[in-house]
Amino acid sequence: MSDPDITPEDALQVAQRAMSRCSDLEDDVAELEDENLDLKERLTALELRYQEIDEQQSYDSLDRDGHIGRVREHAYQRAVDGHGKASLDYNAIMWEVFDGEPSADYCYKLMQLAANAPGFEYHDPTGKGKKLTVDAREARTGASFSSAKKTDSEGVL
Repeated sequence: MSDPDITPEDALQVAQRAMSRCSDLEDDVAELEDENLDLKERLTALELRYQEIDEQQSYDSLDRDGHIGRVREHAYQRAVDGHGKASLDYNAIMWEVFDGEPSADYCYKLMQLAANAPGFEYHDPTGKGKKLTVDAREARTGASFSSAKKTDSEGVL
């Protein structure tokens, strides 16, 4: 058997193809890492929503993540029950969500933390009027409001 003649150009082409494949693999790894981060964020959001947050749990039995989850759930439900959008001020958080338990400062803090999810925004204009707003349609795209626990009324927005 004779060895085929390999030219430097052939070797260069093989090396270039191998480098191209390596570059493609690096891109794939970067995409998978991004997806992994996204999945971690989605899991965290699900944990915030589903930490045994039910209406029977007392304010004191919930940790901060549980308080945030309850605020998000209440705001989201108001949006679904309305026209797809809702706005809550600290009074709504204090009285509608927690029956007067937290301080006003803690309500504002919960509003800010609850806004760290798709569809939720914290508005802090100069002066009065701080509020948490939610767009149910946009919130539904986030992990914390995925298909779990959706009701028929939520699907009509």
